[in-house]
Amino acid sequence: MILSVASIDSLMNKAFLIFLFFCPFYLNAQKTNRHTPIVQKGVYLTFNPHSFLEPIQGAIGLGAGYRFNKHFEAWTELNYLYKGFFNEGSGQTNLTGIRSITSFKYYYSQKHGFFVGAEFRIKNYGFGDYNTFINEQTSDTLVDFRYKAKHRLTGGAFFWGKRFKLTGNGKFELEGNVGIGVKQRKIKRENVPPGYATILVPVRKINPVPDNDIEQSLPYFPAIVRFVYHL
Repeated sequence: MILSVASIDSLMNKAFLIFLFFCPFYLNAQKTNRHTPIVQKGVYLTFNPHSFLEPIQGAIGLGAGYRFNKHFEAWTELNYLYKGFFNEGSGQTNLTGIRSITSFKYYYSQKHGFFVGAEFRIKNYGFGDYNTFINEQTSDTLVDFRYKAKHRLTGGAFFWGKRFKLTGNGKFELEGNVGIGVKQRKIKRENVPPGYATILVPVRKINPVPDNDIEQSLPYFPAIVRFVYHL
């Protein structure tokens, strides 16, 4: 999907509004975090409050993690995917799917809540769409042919982040992290007659400009804010 200038402006405006919304939480968290954080061992739950605004596929779900000690954590999140609010102009219909993310964190600064980590994610989703298919043997072309697409993306990334206390006892926290990784897209197109395929477009081994309709490896940059509640 190619975004127009108007779409990009809309995305930037909404991202700015989200930033303004979370500023008070960050300021309060920084004020609360002046004292040494309490190490909350055991199980905790997480919620990503802005995932439903993701541009291509909106996502909603919960995460759960386990804090082994003051340094190590394991965490996973499961999301239900649906057609994103900024994807309404495309021909995709009935988009649904599931995304899972699993990560491991190491807290190298317990006093200030800084951590590094690695994540692994899998995303499966499907939708109905129109496309042009060509039979190279007969040179026959199917224009605006209706088909079912199933996409599978697997990827991994390294990230850095910080956790803030939102309450004095450390039960509620706010976590933010940013990172860089690589993911691979695989596409299965159903209901297409034998011998027909989409127009092949040559792509780089790792394409910095992703195309959502091409099988390829591409970089991604996870940037997440989550609320944390310790049970």
